[in-house]
Amino acid sequence: MDNRLAPLLTRGESLTRAEYRVLAHLTEHPLLVGKITVRALAQATFVSTATIIRLCQKLGFSGFSEFIWHCKQRLADIPQISAPQSETAELPAAFAQFMENYQRTFQWVSAEKRRHFTALLREKESFFLYGAGFSYLFAEYLTKKLQVLGKTAFISGPGDSRNIFLSNAARYQVFIAVSRSGETEQVLDKARIAHTVGMTVVAFTRASVNPLAEMADIHFALYDEAVHFAAEAAGITSFESNLVLLMDLLLLEATQ
Repeated sequence: MDNRLAPLLTRGESLTRAEYRVLAHLTEHPLLVGKITVRALAQATFVSTATIIRLCQKLGFSGFSEFIWHCKQRLADIPQISAPQSETAELPAAFAQFMENYQRTFQWVSAEKRRHFTALLREKESFFLYGAGFSYLFAEYLTKKLQVLGKTAFISGPGDSRNIFLSNAARYQVFIAVSRSGETEQVLDKARIAHTVGMTVVAFTRASVNPLAEMADIHFALYDEAVHFAAEAAGITSFESNLVLLMDLLLLEATQ
């Protein structure tokens, strides 16, 4: 039940069972509000249209249209999540550990790095992003975010020919690499080329020492609880959510 509509259940006096069924149907299916007609609602709840009109009047509305308008206004408000009184909110066991891991990462994200990234986003217009394997998904995510901000952003991965990068590198100003290990040879190859043609290199990797971090102009190190990235790549850790959180916070700060 959408609790934004729930107060309506207490407004009607002397509702019949049929009228209450109509009201309960809408509170259980708020996406119907504004889309369902009075006839369709009557059919769905096995009542007459006259029953629905009487319900609207008992609730203090002139008719169905005014009632639906009121429901739309309520649904426009931010919903409040309510749990049964017999239950207490219990967070997953890993929640505290994930939060601690996020905090560890942000201890390494210095104000200087954030300022440098902000300057790139404000001053540069063309970005080439690269990710291999699972990291490609996150490079693609950042690419879409940059495109929404009006930037020219192109995404590439190991499936693309090396010549694609060689042919297009000179057109871009910033090379952003996402690599959990920081050791993937295809990524390192593109980073070397990017440096050669004068692109600024930004890297997102795990915090351990790695060659990609060493050649990056801006390196964002993420805490990784996996003992070895390859052995536990299929495992569920905080690394990926940490990565998205870092990207979004950097973009937010750079666009404020």
